[in-house]
Amino acid sequence: MPVLSHALERLLEAYGPRGWWPLPSRADEPGRDDEGYLRGPSGTAPADDPACRFEIAVAAVLAQNTAWRGAAVACRNLWRAGLLSPEAMATSSPERLSELVMPAGTFRIKAGYLRAMAAEWPSIEASAEPTRERLLGIDGIGYETADCILLYCFGVPVFIADAYARRILSRTGLVGSCDGYERVRRIAEASLPQEADYLCETHALLVEHAKRHCKARPDCKDCPLAPSCDSYDEGSQRG
Repeated sequence: MPVLSHALERLLEAYGPRGWWPLPSRADEPGRDDEGYLRGPSGTAPADDPACRFEIAVAAVLAQNTAWRGAAVACRNLWRAGLLSPEAMATSSPERLSELVMPAGTFRIKAGYLRAMAAEWPSIEASAEPTRERLLGIDGIGYETADCILLYCFGVPVFIADAYARRILSRTGLVGSCDGYERVRRIAEASLPQEADYLCETHALLVEHAKRHCKARPDCKDCPLAPSCDSYDEGSQRG
């Protein structure tokens, strides 16, 4: 499936490096912009920075089934309240945690997920490298969240086959419209470099493309993938 790598090259040319994963608590720090995005290529978390890894994991849970904007606000709330550490989060009251993460939606459920993850996080950090199975055993962590943690926190090369990726790859004919998360992940990983930084940028570029053009209702006007997209439709162009 060399077409996928070519598509990613076009997306990088169109959008430039996206600077994922954003860290709201570190906005305006050297190397990051006012929203916490890296100024430059996306990459994995610093190996020697456990606080950074935990914030990414928390944000991955908060971003489940919601827009990033709400997850970022919730993450910033936790940081300002002094709860953006596994120890503080695991011992916080469910009511207080729910209040702080309300902007991310389904806040009581996510507060429970965060407490469960925080309780397990010290043992995860103590391992040489957490396994996917270990993460999936924590309440509230599914395939996508586990893969975000593996890739962005610990530099494990894995393709994040989220809803955006599945939509884009399906519309461009690279996977079937009914292919699920695991099948799309395996298909993509079979053709892409198994390099963490490359796959970080891949995820970020696909998210950006889904937000700009490959929406639920596609906006094909000036789409950088139009020349190779099986679903390209001039009638869907706006403007």
